[in-house]
Amino acid sequence: MKRLSVLLLLCLWWFPAAATMEVNRAVINFQLGEAPREDVTVYNRGDSRLFAEVEVLEVHNPGTEDEERVVVRDPESIGLVASPRRLTVPAGGRRLVRLVNLEGHGDEERVYRVNIRPVEGDVEADAMGVRILVGYQLLVFIPPAEARVELEAQRNGRQLELHNAGNVNIRLFGGRQCEPGQTGDDCATVNSTRLYPGNRREIELPRDAPVEFRVQADGETRMRRFD
Repeated sequence: MKRLSVLLLLCLWWFPAAATMEVNRAVINFQLGEAPREDVTVYNRGDSRLFAEVEVLEVHNPGTEDEERVVVRDPESIGLVASPRRLTVPAGGRRLVRLVNLEGHGDEERVYRVNIRPVEGDVEADAMGVRILVGYQLLVFIPPAEARVELEAQRNGRQLELHNAGNVNIRLFGGRQCEPGQTGDDCATVNSTRLYPGNRREIELPRDAPVEFRVQADGETRMRRFD
């Protein structure tokens, strides 16, 4: 299961039962040539009603020290709409949140975050306790009309310098370094990373051996080796 960004909210409240929220997707790509809408399923695994709100954030300068996530008050002004903005999910039930891309595919990749988080609803008090509200933050990509994948790499001993010179994000995962004759658990693992267009990243490798990654970009995944 893909790693989800989790928001933890802790508050004191009178409550008789607990609602537990889950979502079925963590990363959403609006692929070129496909429908301009994507659905996310919100599940309530608990035994009381779940109240949740949806919030869209536009990401500026992603993956850099200057990254900024701006809450969108008028989603139509930036072309990504989430509906509904508030929802109620019955115990053991599910509801859909629909994301719609209104602006199509331009010259550059657009990046958003979407918060789906529980909020306190109207519950009848019969006990005192601590309610832990766990929400999720989705990562949304809208690629350009003409995607260009360009990953530049330079190896210097145990330093691997990467540069995304293209116009779509690139994810490197499943990294490993194997000495001659080694396989499986004998190989050293290397942390995954994502590079947005223009990003540079320096990775400290655990060994001097060649490193292999699965490289995912523009809907395709390939193996790549850096000696």
